[in-house]
Amino acid sequence: MTHPLDQPAAFKLVYTPVGHFVNGHNIVRGPDGWHMFYGGLGGADNVVRHHVTSDDLLSWKAHEPFLRGEPGTWDECEIGDGCVLEHGGRWYFVYHGCCENHGSRCIGVAVSDDMWTWTKLTGREVPPFRPDTSWSSWKPTGERQCCKDPWIIRHGDEHLMYYPSRTHAGDSVIAVARSSDLLHWQDEGPIVTVPWRANDTIGPGGFEVPRVVAHGGRYYLFALYFWGLQYWIGDDPFHFGEPRVLGPWHASNIFNDADRWFITHAFRTLGKNGIRIKPNEKLRGLHIAGLIWEEGYPFVTDLGDVLA
Repeated sequence: MTHPLDQPAAFKLVYTPVGHFVNGHNIVRGPDGWHMFYGGLGGADNVVRHHVTSDDLLSWKAHEPFLRGEPGTWDECEIGDGCVLEHGGRWYFVYHGCCENHGSRCIGVAVSDDMWTWTKLTGREVPPFRPDTSWSSWKPTGERQCCKDPWIIRHGDEHLMYYPSRTHAGDSVIAVARSSDLLHWQDEGPIVTVPWRANDTIGPGGFEVPRVVAHGGRYYLFALYFWGLQYWIGDDPFHFGEPRVLGPWHASNIFNDADRWFITHAFRTLGKNGIRIKPNEKLRGLHIAGLIWEEGYPFVTDLGDVLA
C-alpha cells in the first residue's frame, strides 16, 4: 500500500471510512493524540457524529460515534457541524442540530472531561442558541440556512462564535456571537455580508463552514462560498477586508500544531468547488495538505513539506 506522503498531490488521502463519507469535520489535538469528529453524510442527513484518532495525522483509527440524536430533543433529527475546543480543563463541542426532518437549525453544546464520553447540556441545562430575528430571517420551522456550522475562538476574556445565516433581504452573512461560558450567547449580528447566489454547478449559494484563526497578529476568516474556499483578513476578529479565493476545496479545516499548519478537504472531488455535485465514491475520505504563510498570506503546500 502506498504511503500517504508518496501520493503526488499536495493533499494526501489519509483516512477512508467504511459505509459513509467524511463531510464537515473538526481536528484537534488532545492529551492522547489527534482527534477528528465528523459527519458522515450530506448536510441534514447526519444523525450521529463520528470519531477517529491518530498519532501522526497519517493513519487513523475509527471508534464508536460519540454523539447521537435522541428522540424528543432539540437535536433529534440532526447532529450537525461544529467546533471542538478546550476551556478550563473541559472539552466543548458546540454544534448545530434540529428537531424535525430538514427543519430549522439551532446551536447547542455537549461537554466532556476526556474527549471520549460526552454529555449534552443544551435542552437540559441551557436553551439552544438562535439568531436575533431583528436582522436574521431565522424562523421556528423550515429554515436550514440561518443557524449552522458554528466556529469558536478565544478572544480576551470571552469566546466568539462565528456562524452563517441569512438576512431578511435574503443575503448570506457570517455573524458573530459572544459568550463568557460557552453556554449562553449574545448575538452581535453580521460581520460579512454577500449576495445569495443560485447555481447548481458552482454553488454553494451562501456561506458554509466558517473558520477563524489568528496568525502573525492578524485574523483570518475562511469560509466556503460559491467559487470555493475564500478568506478574509482583519486586524481584529470583527472587521475583515475584501475576499480572496484560496482554492476549490470543500469543508476545509485549518488547524496547527505549534508552528506547523494544516488544511483539509473532504466530501467532494478535488478541484471541483460545487457543493451540489454528487460526492465521488472514490474520494470519500479525508485529505490533508500543509499550509504556509508568506508575507501575511496563506498558501497550500505538500503535506510532506510541513511534516518533514
